[in-house]
Amino acid sequence: MTSSKDIDIDQKELFKNANRRLNQKKRLVHHLVFFIAGAVVLIFVNLVLEYQIDFKPLGWHWFVSAILIWAFFLLAHTINVFFVEKLMGRAWEEKYMSKLVEKQLVKLKKLQKKVDEKYPLEGTSQDKQDENQSKTEPQNPKKS
Repeated sequence: MTSSKDIDIDQKELFKNANRRLNQKKRLVHHLVFFIAGAVVLIFVNLVLEYQIDFKPLGWHWFVSAILIWAFFLLAHTINVFFVEKLMGRAWEEKYMSKLVEKQLVKLKKLQKKVDEKYPLEGTSQDKQDENQSKTEPQNPKKS
């Protein structure tokens, strides 16, 4: 049966995970708002203020290139929040971590076995002999 401490720990972990996801989505919305505001400012600076109006890399106004690059980063941020997090989120981390720990334990057991075979402890063979002798000797019942 689970105790109230286990439930509290589980609830805290769920709350931490929900809070982390909420913050990720909140940062994504902030990024989107800054992107829209930044794009409007770049368009205003180039077309209304006519800053570098003749500078057209790749045949486009410079602000188009800047907005496209920024849009790429916004898209990468969105993919990270909604897709990568689901594929490689907290559950994936825990599963992969336990898999790595298990591999390390197997390696350690193999290494310990090799060490035990190559360098056996001297006391262990004597202890085993003493133990075997005590099992084979008849025990005398105490008389009251």
